[in-house]
Amino acid sequence: MKSPVTLHTPRRMLRGGHRRKQTSKTRRSTPMKAPLKRARSRAPSISPWLFVMATALNTMVASILAVIITLGVVRQERSDVRSDVQPREAVLASAYARPAVVVRSEAAAPNVALQQISLRPISSPNQPLRLEPQKPAQLSLQIEPEEAANEPFILALSGAPPGTLLSGATQISSDTWFLSPGSADRLEIALPEWSTSAFEITITLRRTNGLLAAQTKAWIAVPPPPSRLPASPKIGEATARDLVARADRLLEKGDIVGARAIYQRAAELGDASAALALGATYDPNRLWSLGALGLVGDKERARQWYQRASELGHREAKARLSALGF
Repeated sequence: MKSPVTLHTPRRMLRGGHRRKQTSKTRRSTPMKAPLKRARSRAPSISPWLFVMATALNTMVASILAVIITLGVVRQERSDVRSDVQPREAVLASAYARPAVVVRSEAAAPNVALQQISLRPISSPNQPLRLEPQKPAQLSLQIEPEEAANEPFILALSGAPPGTLLSGATQISSDTWFLSPGSADRLEIALPEWSTSAFEITITLRRTNGLLAAQTKAWIAVPPPPSRLPASPKIGEATARDLVARADRLLEKGDIVGARAIYQRAAELGDASAALALGATYDPNRLWSLGALGLVGDKERARQWYQRASELGHREAKARLSALGF
């Protein structure tokens, strides 16, 4: 009986076969890896500096966006705070505000019809109202209709001599007074000095809102008192000459006020030259020749004394009046 045949394969042969298998696998994989390596070698490489710059730019953009968002949030919060504060301030202002005072006047109410009134003239040019110097006399204003006198008025006098006093009214300025209701018929007027001619005075009534209510005229005369009438030449002639001489010396020294007082005493004694010289101390055209500095002329006073000198017979008095425009 034959024993089975055992085939022994040499190890070398086995190893060789195994190597052939591996070689075949290696050959199969080699054609696939080669293109990948060539593609990787051909791909462009990124510079590190470019990467750093891109990162920094992204960081800056992110920071700017963060700042913008933060500012928008802050502004929104401020607007919300202001919207809350403003109503509070309005409430406080309304609480502490003073009530407005509304003043109603006749001018502000055009629908209210103003009552038409009128004033009667006082005396006339031929028969003026005669007064004494510095002595109050009644000056009744006759307002028509009579019930209109119960209103308050502003009274203005134009043409009255300086120093005119009006009693029964409240003085506002040198020629303006306030008349309380019902006081128009209780007025008294006093003129400061006498005059050889009558004063033509314009009386104007205005309402308290400034509107003209009525206007009229009054003629008032203040004749010289008996003590100031010209004295007899035989009695006062020497005294008047002495007074004029004293006044002339004061005038040369520049004492205009002192000279006026002495000239006036001589003129009251009937000296025509004293009256003329006294008028010159008030004449605006002659004050400069007298060396009067700081004094203001008074045409009305100059006219009065020039007129007095003319009445006493001085020849130059009329020429002086013409130069003044009278």
